Amino acid sequence: KRVIRAGLERMFKVATAGERVSDLLAELGVDYVFGVVGSSAMEIYDGLHTHPRVRYIGARDERAATGMADGYARASGSLGVVLAGQSGPGVTNLVSGLAAAKAAHTPILSLGGSVSTDQWHNDAFQEVDQEALIRPVAKAVLTVLKPERVIPMIEYAARLAMSHPMGPVHVNLPRDVLMGQAPEVELGSPLKP
Repeated sequence: KRVIRAGLERMFKVATAGERVSDLLAELGVDYVFGVVGSSAMEIYDGLHTHPRVRYIGARDERAATGMADGYARASGSLGVVLAGQSGPGVTNLVSGLAAAKAAHTPILSLGGSVSTDQWHNDAFQEVDQEALIRPVAKAVLTVLKPERVIPMIEYAARLAMSHPMGPVHVNLPRDVLMGQAPEVELGSPLKP
């Protein structure tokens, strides 16, 4: 009953783009998200907290979470998902794990919370240029600038990570973009290796 009720509440609730991410991951066939909680991606955590199908597994740091996603992807043949909830040090801790995943051609969807777009290039608290930092260790780095583009962009990133040659794809998600409203998730098909 609880799962059905939670599903109905989610269906009729006006949700933020961040809250919709867990619905997208479920539609893509993702069972687990590995990460470290941080305020830059709190809307994603809000969605994961109440989601009936996608399970969040916390780690002590983002490097360990990336290793967990890498190991899961290799063992299962599925997409590994890692979430760095804090901009700055949270995202910088992804680098070693993503480099290993790139070398091994492991499909990882890396989601990184970021400072709000109005704070970019103002030396904001824990601001880091995610694109420049992660580009050398990922198959691609994408930045989402509008709430309505969060779901299509993450879906594209997941499919890109699973396409030949497989590898990690990072999505930079500014806090103000995650807080904006987003439409319900509609996809073509679950991910297949």
